[in-house]
Amino acid sequence: LRQKVRPVGNLIAKPFVAAGISPNAITLAAIPLSSLAAFATLQGYFFVAFWLALPSVLLDFLDGAVARASGQETDYGNHLEAVVDRYVEAALLVGLAYYYPIVATSALGLSTLVSYSKARVGLVIASDNSDWPGVGDRADRVLLLLVTILLLAYGQQFWSFLTILTLTAVAAVGCVQRMQHSKVLIERAAVNDSGE
Repeated sequence: LRQKVRPVGNLIAKPFVAAGISPNAITLAAIPLSSLAAFATLQGYFFVAFWLALPSVLLDFLDGAVARASGQETDYGNHLEAVVDRYVEAALLVGLAYYYPIVATSALGLSTLVSYSKARVGLVIASDNSDWPGVGDRADRVLLLLVTILLLAYGQQFWSFLTILTLTAVAAVGCVQRMQHSKVLIERAAVNDSGE
């Protein structure tokens, strides 16, 4: 999906580059947007929550496009983006936890583990960001979060519950996949180390 939308992102990035807006500023803008979205969700203003959550999610695509277009790609920017992505997802789930306490907090925990599995492998062995299983990835999860909020806006309590339940299941599958993939990578690294 990222490869398919990259040309659109590059086009949208041009005015931001021309205005001199830094990629990190774009990344950080997602924090107040997602926080306000969570607050609006808690207050029951679901349409407002959706229209605040949507740009907070889409900024994840824009900051990278601006970084590439302006030649400002940095390791810290990559790190900051990943941390803010976790914040955005957590904020939106906290807002939904008022309505679906068990399911939303389960989704939050499992989503965190999906991301943590990949990050933790990097502390155990040298690894890169490629070839990780895709089920339960961030794009899947935030899409389901946005749909959940939108369904609440239209008064569809049952369908919004099913959507956040699906999010929890998808995160659980992604967590198991990543744990298995982590094991393969660690065992492969051990074999390579012993063969040197």
